Amino acid sequence: MAAKQGRAAPMPPDERREALVDVYVRLARRFGRRPTTSEIAAEAHVAEGTIYRAFGTKDELETEAVEAAFCPGPVGRRIAAIDVALEPRRRLVEFTRIMQQRFTDVFGLMAALGLTQPPQRNGHDECYVAGRHQTGASGSCTLRPIHQPLLDSIKVLIEEMRDELTVEPDEVIHRLRLLTFSGSHPGITDGRLLTAEEIVSTVLDGVLVRDGSARSGSSPSHRNPVDPHAGSAPTVAEKTLSTTLRKAR
Repeated sequence: MAAKQGRAAPMPPDERREALVDVYVRLARRFGRRPTTSEIAAEAHVAEGTIYRAFGTKDELETEAVEAAFCPGPVGRRIAAIDVALEPRRRLVEFTRIMQQRFTDVFGLMAALGLTQPPQRNGHDECYVAGRHQTGASGSCTLRPIHQPLLDSIKVLIEEMRDELTVEPDEVIHRLRLLTFSGSHPGITDGRLLTAEEIVSTVLDGVLVRDGSARSGSSPSHRNPVDPHAGSAPTVAEKTLSTTLRKAR
C-alpha cells in the first residue's frame, strides 16, 4: 500500500537497511561524492531519523554501502547467465563486458568516496548463492579469494578451447582480467579505452600479423572485426568511463 504524504511505505528492518544502502550507492555515483543524510532521506522518501534508527550512525551506513557495492554476488549472477550456446570467443567478450562495467562502477564509487583501495575481505559465499549482497554476510565467508567463484565460472565457459591454447585456461582468465582492468581505467588509458572485443583479441590473438592476414589497423579507436557491430555506439561502460575522465580533468 502506498505511503501517505510522499513517505516510503513501512518496511521490515532488513529491507529498510538494504533500501538505504541502495540509495547511498546510487547518490554517491550520481554526485561523485559522499551524499548527506538529508539527501539520502529525500531520495528514499523517509525522515532522517529513519536512517539513524536503521544504522545508528552515517559511518555504519557508508560501511555497509561499500560492502554492498563491492559485493561480487550480482556480477556472478550476470556471468552465470552468459549463453553457453555462444562460441567461446563470444563468451569471453561477454565476460569482459561484464567485468568492464564492474570496474567502471568500482572506479566511480572509489573516486566519489575517496577510497584508495577496495575493502579487504574474503569470499562471500552467501552472496554468490543469492546473486546479490547479503547484509551481514561478511562474517560467514570462506577463506578464498573474493573473485575465485567468478573465475571458476568463466573458466568452465572456455574449457573446450584448451587444445587451442598455449597456456592453461586459468592463465587466459588471469591475463584477461589484468588487461580489462588496465584497459578500462581512465587514469591508465589516457582516454584511449579498449573495447571488450579489443581486449579479447589481444589476449587470444596478440598484435602480430599471422598467416598472411591483413593488418587490422593501429588506431586506438579501431574496432576489432571480432564484433560484427564494430564501430557502433559506445557501451555504457565506455560512456561512464569517458565521463569520469572528463570530470577528472
